[in-house]
Amino acid sequence: LPVCEADGRVIGVVDVMDCVYASGGADGWRSIFASAMECDDITDTASVHSTHKSVKSVKSMKSTTRSVKMADTTVLKLRPKAPMICHSSDTVLGVSQMLASKRGDAAIITDSSGGLAGIITDTDVTRRVVAKKLPPSSTRVSDVMTANPTCVSSSDSATDALVTMVENHFRHLPVTDDNGAVVGVLDIAKCLNDAITKLEKQKDKSSSAAEDAVKQMASLQGAGGAQAAALQQLLGPLLSQAFGGQSSPTLRTILAGKLSTIASPGTNLQEVGSMMAEARKAALVVDNGKLIGIFGFKDMMSRAIAKELPLELTSVSSVMTPNPESVSPDTTVLEALQIMHDNKFLTLPVCEAD
Repeated sequence: LPVCEADGRVIGVVDVMDCVYASGGADGWRSIFASAMECDDITDTASVHSTHKSVKSVKSMKSTTRSVKMADTTVLKLRPKAPMICHSSDTVLGVSQMLASKRGDAAIITDSSGGLAGIITDTDVTRRVVAKKLPPSSTRVSDVMTANPTCVSSSDSATDALVTMVENHFRHLPVTDDNGAVVGVLDIAKCLNDAITKLEKQKDKSSSAAEDAVKQMASLQGAGGAQAAALQQLLGPLLSQAFGGQSSPTLRTILAGKLSTIASPGTNLQEVGSMMAEARKAALVVDNGKLIGIFGFKDMMSRAIAKELPLELTSVSSVMTPNPESVSPDTTVLEALQIMHDNKFLTLPVCEAD
């Protein structure tokens, strides 16, 4: 999500994980995820068979306060995405084209026996291929993937799996069955979106005590508008309890000291890719001080690599998403999460009023 001042001056860009970390990290989000899991409307699962192979699995963490119902809520309730599978001998170009055609952002890599060998994401393509000037058409995915990734079992606790992703800064987490076969992939952005959606369905059941807590948080944060009020009613009591009553920080706070990812319209994709790789952020395209576009890791993979564009000869303005929505740096983390949830954004530019 781009962040801009009122005069349009670009401050930076935040993503879903920035907001998660700024809101208390794993310990705080455990209670929020747990509350979402108490809603029992998620029933379907995605699965695909792969040849058996033992993989590293996240051990279920114990909690003396977890109810029996929560203990029975497994990873399958999170509706893991069906994995997009490629072979370790495939090229980065081939994998990028496959993901682009299926609108995916992560591929499970299998070895010669069909077992799990690794995972590669759109971010990896920019950081490990584009930034290092490797040729996608001849670089094997096995050379740039994350080998032997941490996995979670489909029978593990759903809340523990989500907390594991937050603690380790994982956006994607492979899911295996009890025999070690890959049956899906968890995406933290999708899980967060689902959690907020589920909690929204329950917000009318809030008690009067919870409403008082919401009013107190809204006063502390200076939240305004129908959207902010709705999110305060939704997550306010949970966050207040989870994070010790602290108010939600602003985007200005979490962007302080972060590397800039601002590019001019004529900057070529090779330079933009190096900038994105260093900052691990999407690039904001600015012309005469005004935000005119955004270019993310998925854009690099699907709009440039998959289409075999010459990176040093292609300007970012030709493949960016033009005129993106942006927010003020005085927007709170909670408000940013609501905006990203409502619009299914993964990133959000932050601009000053000018």
